[in-house]
Formats: sequence, structure tokens, C-alpha cells
Amino acid sequence: MKPPFCLFLAVIGLSVSCGPSPLPEQYQVKLPAAPSLWKELLGEPHWRLEWYDPSGKLHSTRFAGQGAANAGKIAVLTQWPSAVLAWPYWPEKALAPGMFYPAGALYPFDVRGESIVLSWTRGVDAYFYREMDKLRSLNQSNRTPEHFDWERFRSLLREEAPEDLRADPWLADWKDIAEKTVSSGFRKSLIKAEKRIVIRTTLPHNGPWIWSSPFKPPESGQKGEEIPLSLGAHPEYLASPGGVLCISQHNQVWAAW
Repeated sequence: MKPPFCLFLAVIGLSVSCGPSPLPEQYQVKLPAAPSLWKELLGEPHWRLEWYDPSGKLHSTRFAGQGAANAGKIAVLTQWPSAVLAWPYWPEKALAPGMFYPAGALYPFDVRGESIVLSWTRGVDAYFYREMDKLRSLNQSNRTPEHFDWERFRSLLREEAPEDLRADPWLADWKDIAEKTVSSGFRKSLIKAEKRIVIRTTLPHNGPWIWSSPFKPPESGQKGEEIPLSLGAHPEYLASPGGVLCISQHNQVWAAW
């Protein structure tokens, strides 16, 4: 997939005329609000922010609770599309960055004036970007994230993806999709939920139970109740008022707060 270079240049405000670039040197980071039930059960999240600097080097920093108000400004890679990721975490609950899915943005598509606006929906885009970038050394062609048609990707995910994936895009295995994109090219048929199986588990605490995806509805089971859960190949996290359950198709581990 080739990048729409003309549109890309128009979006970031460059031209072939002489004169200084109108691009800001830094962008204010605007983080999304956490889902209300996340805040109710876990409190305001801390954030681990990750981005590519103007030289293409990956940077990261962390913000305490209420990070949306303290995120500050960052200088991002502007030569081609680049990703910004914000991982929510709760250190007092031992919920580390990476256990809950991230918010994100892509430069220049999510720039608004002198701000770069992150959202939960765009967290999928930014994560997919990072997974493709990790595979760069295996890529012998232009199948890299800066050469990817992100506008077409967003349109497909928004309008043509299966209904379950439009409701919760984290049902897809984006690492696997990135590997297939880099090895053989992107195609519409890759955008689908991974195969899942239903297991039954006995809950160790009263609900509500929140998933690590901000799009997935909570479970309402109570302690001792056996409920069905649909799980993919990778472990997932369910948090309750009393602790967190790490569960896979084959095992589960309960950790009380």
C-alpha cells in the first residue's frame, strides 16, 4: 500500500515554495478520558507515553494520575507518518503498562492545530504501526509503517470491518496482522477477529469485572458464580473491585489488591 503523498503534504501544511516551515516544533499531547467504570474501580490512570522524536528514535515518559492535564508537549517525527501511544496503568494496583490497551494517535492525521489528539480508537492504529515497525529488519520492500496507506486502513476498519471488530477492534490479533502485512502485503481480508473459544470459569470475587479493552462491556458475575468467557490465543485481564484475573484458554491467575 503506497502512501497518499500529496494528501500527506497537504495535511501537514508543507509546500514546495521557499520560506520557513509552518510546523510547530512541539505538539501539546491531549489524552482521552479513561472509561468511567475504569476510573470507578481503579481510579485515575497513570500514563506511559511513547513517541518517535524528529530523528526517528523512540522516546517514552510517564505521568502521574490526572495525566491528561499534565502530558505536556513533545517533538515528533514529521518526515512521514509516525505513532504516539499512551498506555494506562495503575501502580498502586500492580497493573503495569501493557496490561490494559493503549490510546494513541498518528501524525499528521490526528494533529489539531498545535495539539496531537489521542483517542482509544486510534490506539489500534498506533499499536499496529509499532508492530509493523518492530518487523522492519525482516522487511525487504516498502512494507513499513511510513509507506502504509493509513487513510484507507482507517476507512476499512470504520466502514467495512466485520461488525464485532467495529465494536471492539482489539478482538483482532494485530501482531499477527502486522507480520502478515510485512511478509506478504496488506489486504482487506486480514481485518477480522482472531479465532476465539468459550471457556467457563468460576469468579473469585464479586463484579463488576472490566476488561483491558476500553470497548468491551463489563462482566457482572459474582463470587463463586461460573460464567462463560470468550478468549483468544493470548492471556487477557479482568479487573474487579477486589483484584485482577489474568486468564487464558488454558490457565488463570488471581491477584487480590
